[in-house]
Amino acid sequence: MAATNASFFVLLSLISNAFTSMHGLNHDPLIIEQVVSSNDHDDLLMMTAEHQFSAFKKEYGKTYPTQEEDDYRFGVFISNLRLARRNQIRDPTAIHGVTKFSDLTSSEFRNQYLLLDQNIQLPKNLKTAEILPTDSLPETYDWRDHDAVTPVKDQGSCSSCWAFTAIATLETAHFMANDKLVELSEQQLVDCSHECEKGLCNKGCTGGNYEIAYVHMKIVGGIEKATDYRYTGKDDSCKFDEKKIEASLGDAQLIKSDEDQFAANLVAYTTIAVLLNGEMMKTYQGEVSCPDDCPDNLNHAVTLVGYGSDRHWIIKNSWGKDYGEDGYYRICRGKLTCSKDPSAVVVFAD
Repeated sequence: MAATNASFFVLLSLISNAFTSMHGLNHDPLIIEQVVSSNDHDDLLMMTAEHQFSAFKKEYGKTYPTQEEDDYRFGVFISNLRLARRNQIRDPTAIHGVTKFSDLTSSEFRNQYLLLDQNIQLPKNLKTAEILPTDSLPETYDWRDHDAVTPVKDQGSCSSCWAFTAIATLETAHFMANDKLVELSEQQLVDCSHECEKGLCNKGCTGGNYEIAYVHMKIVGGIEKATDYRYTGKDDSCKFDEKKIEASLGDAQLIKSDEDQFAANLVAYTTIAVLLNGEMMKTYQGEVSCPDDCPDNLNHAVTLVGYGSDRHWIIKNSWGKDYGEDGYYRICRGKLTCSKDPSAVVVFAD
């Protein structure tokens, strides 16, 4: 489907003429105008919302148990088309439109893919990284160019982005320390990382905090391979086997300055764990996101792997390769995190 390809440009527009109700539902007149770029020519496709919904279901293998549920999801799909149009207006440098989440309500999306526990601020006793010079940073940097980043993974409908970020940063740090890139186990953190730090506790698929995940790594000695402790996307009993530890955490340091320090630590050391607001990411398809506002509530954990020459961050997400730009999200400088106390964490492996 065109929505999953960055070479496709989607323009969402409301038209004023009346549109007949579909599946027994009444809805606003909405039509999708989709410009499809091919090697030889551009084809202009005018698709009704009903046809777009059918294409969406086919592309993502969506099926619903009853006609009533299908009708309901079609109504949600219509609402998300309007949301994508609003986001496109607010964020004109990116492409917004139909995504794998287009049949989810706002509350379903938050509950399944963002952090439910809003009390996710980092503990104040985390060691602070030293301030690094920023006057000679390269124009661009990307850890993927150094074969230091594992493939994009999919957290599924488990609110475990915190675990995926903790693991992604350790994977690259382990590569730096041992010249060995290995996929590590997020499920170990989901099942076993329930330590509490100053009242903050990880809660598996209900949400958590990557810094507490680092505490778990230190307490138990490390993390198993993903192939030894496989991801299920569900809460389960802890099956950690210390004999199968593959990677160990050396240190985790809090970067508490500004985005220039994020870049400096990224270049000097490794990938960065960071929190941002993930609401607008629901309809994101590609290009650089630079929204007109910058919410200060942080509800999604991601991994910063690089930055581009046109002042944007390159972010590894955990929603699968069929999201965004092959699983990645780009956001302009200054909009990465807008909390009053912006923070990120850099980790080191033994």
